Amino acid sequence: MNIGLDLTALTAQHTGVDRYLLGLARALAAEGRGHRFEAFVNREDGPLFGPIASDQFRVHPVATRSRLTRLAFQQVALPAATTALGLDVVHSPAFLMPLVRGRSRHVVSVHDLTTITMPEMHVPLRRSAAFARALVHSIRNADAVLVPSDHVRREIADRVRGVDETRVQVIPYGIDSVFGVRAPERAAAVGRWLGLSAPYILYVGNIDPRKNLDVLLRAFRTLVSDPDVREHLVLAGPRGWDYGEVVRLAEEPGLRDRVHLLGYVGEEVLPELIAGARVFAYPSRAEGFGFPPLEAMACGVPVVATRTSSLAENLDGAARLVPVGDVSALAGALRVVLRDEEERDRLRAQGLDRARRFSWRRVAAETLAVYGADARSADRPASAA
Repeated sequence: MNIGLDLTALTAQHTGVDRYLLGLARALAAEGRGHRFEAFVNREDGPLFGPIASDQFRVHPVATRSRLTRLAFQQVALPAATTALGLDVVHSPAFLMPLVRGRSRHVVSVHDLTTITMPEMHVPLRRSAAFARALVHSIRNADAVLVPSDHVRREIADRVRGVDETRVQVIPYGIDSVFGVRAPERAAAVGRWLGLSAPYILYVGNIDPRKNLDVLLRAFRTLVSDPDVREHLVLAGPRGWDYGEVVRLAEEPGLRDRVHLLGYVGEEVLPELIAGARVFAYPSRAEGFGFPPLEAMACGVPVVATRTSSLAENLDGAARLVPVGDVSALAGALRVVLRDEEERDRLRAQGLDRARRFSWRRVAAETLAVYGADARSADRPASAA
């Protein structure tokens, strides 16, 4: 097959969707022997793909990270490139495909449906009617829709009318091999470099309302009232939007010297930061997949998370799960994991086993199978939102 990949959704600070785009591209380049790939990227991201570029995996710098340039490529140039390069299948791996598609089969990846199910948790552009229409159009018009969890598959079935459920394929994502158990002294050295000298509870991800970090801070405030609790709380991730309450709580007396907002932490030190944590906390309201807690498991760190959406699906049995928004339950679970060595050992072992199930090699194999399937339905709507 001749396969096109639109990777122009990559951003400078890599979060979940970026993890998927990079992991998928690298896995397809390694596992897609016998196929040809045309990868369309932003000029700024060209160096990321240098190590995998080849005659089989050709990299085309076609846009920049500016939203206008990316949209122009996606909606105008991509359909033209599809015809010019004779592509058999085109994959739009970040929610949206061209409104006017070419003749090739088209695959779209939908990472979650929270812009529709909880729009108040997103920036105005993402919760706009225009974005919702474009997303629904992509789901209805793609020959195949890839989702990372059964939770997202069910939400599409419930929320998007007129979708043939057989076209929605669940392919859980992989965990990069850079996330693994580290020597304690190596993790401690990175912690000191980041200004962390005390043992810490860690959260990694965007600082925005959907992640429920106000609940984590209130739970931590309960913990630090116990003089035996020495741990600090570290929040690592870019400030997304509406983060004022998180900053306000972090500056309260009693927390000011115990809470560290590190901002975005790059992949070159992130595995060590994770591996050095006493416990990983992930209190999110909802996730389509949820990379960070699985990355923590791969590093041998016990996880406390919320029993919701894909987190329950992926973590149950290998993490302590608590109800969404329950400050007391979250504080209690963190306290147990911090103090009960037997429970820590159990979660560490089960977490390592769970993380091994999420392989990029499997993702590549299953995605290639979707590319090769005759996914086009005779009664697929020709347009439509």
